[in-house]
Amino acid sequence: MRICGLFLARVGLLLPCLAAIPQRAQAEEPAPPGFERYRTPLRSSPDYWQTFGSLSLGRGLRFNNPYRLQTSLGKTPESVSATATYVDLGWGGVYGPPNGLAHGAVLHLSIAAQGIPQEVLSASYVGLERFASGRTTLFGRFGIPVVLEPDLTAGLEAGFGGAFLVTSGLGVQSEVVGSVFYGAGTLDRSVTTIPLVSLEVGLYWSYEVLP
Repeated sequence: MRICGLFLARVGLLLPCLAAIPQRAQAEEPAPPGFERYRTPLRSSPDYWQTFGSLSLGRGLRFNNPYRLQTSLGKTPESVSATATYVDLGWGGVYGPPNGLAHGAVLHLSIAAQGIPQEVLSASYVGLERFASGRTTLFGRFGIPVVLEPDLTAGLEAGFGGAFLVTSGLGVQSEVVGSVFYGAGTLDRSVTTIPLVSLEVGLYWSYEVLP
């Protein structure tokens, strides 16, 4: 009986302490606004860097055929002609909001895959719009292409396209490119103007540099 009495006495001393625990929890200072207890807030930034690149195959239409190339699509040598198939390598970077319009620059190197050797290097301004889903991207560019071979010349170029990411950094892309070049003279004209429209389809990759 004496042991039972001591046990009940100690339990009686513990009950007030146990009852005070919820009161102490309620008496703690409330968390400041915007702060979640037991979670570390993530730092966010309105802008970030993004680099991207592409590897594509392309072919186009030449709307002036001053040299009477054999790839004409009409009945006469002056008709619209097809360009050679080419490989295009692109690399660029933009700075701006993660979901919105970002601005930057891009370099493209196009190499003819058939016919006479020909290389074109272009430097362009690029605007890139990434949508909230994170998978779809639209882009447009405007710049100056320089023909390195066979004859050194330059022109103007504009392109518009889009990409869809299959994984976080790799996807597919397509781009329509319009350009105009100044060519060598002929018997009829001292300087020729050659407009082109081409379609490119290939792979696209991107890498985000978060602050």
